[in-house]
Amino acid sequence: MSTKRGHSESEVSVTAISEGQADADSNGAVSLQHTQANARPYATYQEAHDALLSLRGACSESEILETGQRALLSACVSELPSAVRQMGVRLAMQLCAHPETNTVQVIEGLVQALSTAESSVRCEIYQALVGIHELKGVMGTSHIPEGTRRALDGSVQRDLNHSQHHLRSASLLVLSAVQGTAPVTAIEAMCRYCSDSHPKVRQTALGGILQQHMMGVRLAVEMYDDFVVATKDDFEQVRLVAMELVWAISSSRPEHPVVIQQHGASETIRLLDDAFVKLCDMVNDSSVVVRQRACAILGRFTHVSSRFLAQTFSKQVMSHLRRFVPRGRGYAGRNRGVRAGQAAIPTPKGDADVESEEFRLLDSGAAGAFVHGLEDEYQEVRDAAIESITELSFASAEFSAKAVDFLVDMFNDSSDRVRLCAIRALIAIGRRTPLQLTEEQLSIALSAMRDASASVRRGVYEVLSVASLAKSEWLQRLMEEVRGCLERHSDDQLDIYRALASLGRAHTQLIDASFVRTLLGLSEYYLNREARIDDPVYAGNVILIMNTVRGTRQRLATVLPDYVFSHLPYLRDKYPGCLPSNIAESVPEHLAFVCQMLDRPQTDPSIAALSLEDARCSQSAAFGRLQELLNQAHATHHNSTLASLLDRRLHEFEQLSKSNNTKVRNSNISHKAVANYASLVRYVLQIQELLRSEAWRQSEVVSLAAKIMYGAYELESRFLGLDPRSLLSLAYLRVFAHTVWLLIHETAQHDSKLVEKMHGELELRMQRVNNALQARSVKVPELEALMLSLGNKDSVDGATQIFMPNSVLIQFASDFRPLAFAPRGHLQYAVAQLSVAPSVTRRAIEFNHLFPLNLSLSASLEWVVRREDIFVALRLPEQQAVVLRPPSSSLKPLCPYHWALEWNDIPASLPLGSGESTAINLTIVQRHAADIPWSDSFIVGGGVISETYTVADYYKGIANPTLLHIRIEISNKPYTVPVSPVEFKPLSSSYTRA
Repeated sequence: MSTKRGHSESEVSVTAISEGQADADSNGAVSLQHTQANARPYATYQEAHDALLSLRGACSESEILETGQRALLSACVSELPSAVRQMGVRLAMQLCAHPETNTVQVIEGLVQALSTAESSVRCEIYQALVGIHELKGVMGTSHIPEGTRRALDGSVQRDLNHSQHHLRSASLLVLSAVQGTAPVTAIEAMCRYCSDSHPKVRQTALGGILQQHMMGVRLAVEMYDDFVVATKDDFEQVRLVAMELVWAISSSRPEHPVVIQQHGASETIRLLDDAFVKLCDMVNDSSVVVRQRACAILGRFTHVSSRFLAQTFSKQVMSHLRRFVPRGRGYAGRNRGVRAGQAAIPTPKGDADVESEEFRLLDSGAAGAFVHGLEDEYQEVRDAAIESITELSFASAEFSAKAVDFLVDMFNDSSDRVRLCAIRALIAIGRRTPLQLTEEQLSIALSAMRDASASVRRGVYEVLSVASLAKSEWLQRLMEEVRGCLERHSDDQLDIYRALASLGRAHTQLIDASFVRTLLGLSEYYLNREARIDDPVYAGNVILIMNTVRGTRQRLATVLPDYVFSHLPYLRDKYPGCLPSNIAESVPEHLAFVCQMLDRPQTDPSIAALSLEDARCSQSAAFGRLQELLNQAHATHHNSTLASLLDRRLHEFEQLSKSNNTKVRNSNISHKAVANYASLVRYVLQIQELLRSEAWRQSEVVSLAAKIMYGAYELESRFLGLDPRSLLSLAYLRVFAHTVWLLIHETAQHDSKLVEKMHGELELRMQRVNNALQARSVKVPELEALMLSLGNKDSVDGATQIFMPNSVLIQFASDFRPLAFAPRGHLQYAVAQLSVAPSVTRRAIEFNHLFPLNLSLSASLEWVVRREDIFVALRLPEQQAVVLRPPSSSLKPLCPYHWALEWNDIPASLPLGSGESTAINLTIVQRHAADIPWSDSFIVGGGVISETYTVADYYKGIANPTLLHIRIEISNKPYTVPVSPVEFKPLSSSYTRA
């Protein structure tokens, strides 16, 4: 084949790379002639590589068109070296990320190149097609011509039987995208390669099946045996995917019967129980990653039978999992030939009795799965085992009682992280049912109160607050240890007092007159000396006693001296939340002045005095009133009083959310999501009021639009589990913010081509939202009218308008009504808790601007999906924001979607400044992909397009990779590091040597 023939084969594919040129037939003919006359493939690898690098800079439409044509020609010309053709394929894939590229034309060209490509080039094309599908999602749609689809299907079917494993693997990757309309057929094809000779092919086949399952395809139960066999594969990655598939198929058909046969006997168990047993055996795998993943998956089996669940804490197979096997007549097994009266031969300890007259429902290696996990030498495995034990404890009270003993033993672990994980598990279990601690377990917990880590100590205090003690002697022993903790660690004072308040409420029956006299050192026959009101040990003892029930406090009033009651107002104000709200009812009648002081209003009496149940009811009522106003905003136009009512309801809901009771504050995250959405609706109403007024300031509208855009992204990023309809409501809010932002620009003073790009990005956002609304059969008259105006642009003086008139945009913004927002399902909230060494917080750090400053930061991140999205933001003294990616070694997974950040050398180069002491603010941010990167970066930043901005600046902006994501702050409050500048003084000459 000649080079000329190679050019002719690719003519159909490169007729129009640009979407704007593919709209009209005449434009396509011009593009074809231009391609035949001027376009040529890349001759060398270096030339193609330089073109790939140039895409990162500013490129015009003509440059993008030329690069796309040359890339497809390079992929199609068979005489070119394989390296050049592969680079052409990569170029074509990179171009699909550009908004001006016609993705369908690129796919047609790549599929056409498969017919003449070598195996390495075909592998590159398959990988490019998968990348394009992940980016644009067009492979499973009707946009791909039927001829192209058949050609790709035929090529994939041929390459599935190729001798080279990398080509078989690449074919399997693209198989699910090609068979988008027939997923069952794709799964059947991939199942045949689960036993391929090469591990990479086996991994790809199993991964494709798992991907189809996650997309909603129901797996056949007959595949279960193949997945179980794959869990014993020689390669780690294959075993990891196989375990996920075993869980996936067992969770979809938990009641399917499975027959276990051994020694001629059989028994039927559930598929869910059998899968649990199989994964228990994976805890003994040779790979650390597999053991960690196996322990993590076990936590999902919340409906497994209790007989199998109890076996995870015993290394010996229990009797209820053994079955007697009757042998034939005259069978004597190990003791055949032993005469009567002689001793039988016992089975050596540690050996398996293969001649035993029984068979077991699980292998001996699967027994004691969690014991093996908790004793593992790697802390990642121990962490995963603890998290799974916690999840299973919520589903079974019997399992929870057994788990407490093992979790308390983990207080002696060598790793701080494992100890914290065990503490969090016990706290979660204790909040559901009180922890019944034994004397030995209490001793272990009290020894953990001497831990060097402040986080561990505070966690132990919270564990004790949900614990239940059986004897007053144990409580007395605990108070003696508390005395030592208050003397050693003064920073833990408030945490200890809160734990003592909980202990007092839970152990009213143990706190009697004798216990109080011993605790406070009171004499029954002599006058008692008044205790110091600032004594921390005395304050803790009073808090414990005063948190008993009211009847007990009234009985103890005859034992307590009067000075204890006179100290109550001071203790209540100094340690908020540590004394009950009805403490004044226990004060004797002759101390009326104490009652008057206790009756003084606190910070918010209407909320602080609420009980747990009352607070929940009040919060639900406030949420109902807030939801009613949101429904009214969705149904009505131009309601001037709605904004003020929404302000009032939001303030009421926020006051209840700031209650001191954390259980009330975190009871329903979906309520918090709706409240955040209501605040965005309030900004919408404010903008509409400004637009209806004659005079409004540009800066005010820009600021409100920035709040709406950022708030919509924050809701989508931080609240995990939002349903598609809620996400669509947020996308529609971003349409409003984009429209308002475009309105404030005087487009007549800007470059016409730039104005076309600005309006084109708004039209693209509107088109996407409109397509999503139509797919869900949701009608929005305002958006439909706007889309109709887009399709009927008037012609002025013989020229077609390139953008929408401001009157149309103003009408849409004025008539805008937010969509209903009612999240369904269980939501989680992404948050980061910052902490640093105590020595850093006590004094300012001295620095010199000539040398970089290294800071230390510790953080606990919850419900963050990807570690690649985590960044640390530094706000320098001159208000300069610097965003840094933490090294991978500083981020360690605690459990799914939970991370621990330990970064000890954060570089901070400080400016010269004014020489005065200042501070650096550290925050954790999470990046989120932007819908329209260029416009959204300006809107979120509160900026406008200047009149000197050109189209070249636009192309340079969209090529900037930092604009692809919006950075969302997930730390509730920043950590402030005080810094103090010092003058650099060089050594004098008398102290230096040549």
